[in-house]
Amino acid sequence: MITKVFVMAGKQAGCVGILTLLAVGCKISGIVAYDSIIEDMAIALSLRRFSSVKQLEIEELLSKSDLLVSVHGDEIVPNRLLELPRLGGINAHPCLYAYKGLHPISRLLHDKNTLASVGVHRMTNKVDEGEVLAEEFIDVTGKQTEDEVYNVLYPYYSFALLKALRRLEAQSQ
Repeated sequence: MITKVFVMAGKQAGCVGILTLLAVGCKISGIVAYDSIIEDMAIALSLRRFSSVKQLEIEELLSKSDLLVSVHGDEIVPNRLLELPRLGGINAHPCLYAYKGLHPISRLLHDKNTLASVGVHRMTNKVDEGEVLAEEFIDVTGKQTEDEVYNVLYPYYSFALLKALRRLEAQSQ
């Protein structure tokens, strides 16, 4: 069972990820906060907060965690850190199927693509290249700005994370 997680998070999607983890009973041992929204949430929830996953004290927290969860994280996690949690690390990423890396929603809009998604994959040392554990697809026809697309995607961060957590639990038994 996944009970203890360490989180890397940013923006509103990071808030959704944190709240989803708490809703299913995960204990969050710490959060790398990439912006003031996540910083404020960590303070409100009385959670330990950090500015980088590479801070030394995080190694101990990761080694006592079941999982590292990244939702709009801003850092590439070194392999030595990914090996510390019992189940490694996962990352939630919009439009994983077609737009790995930076600015996936702006690229989706530029391509006039109306099939958005939120995918969750195992983290590796290569950006957005690990095994896909779950991906939720959503038609965003008529959405013309990044904010409009993200507003549609936010609930799907929860759905994809929940599916990925269930799959990881099944695989670990």
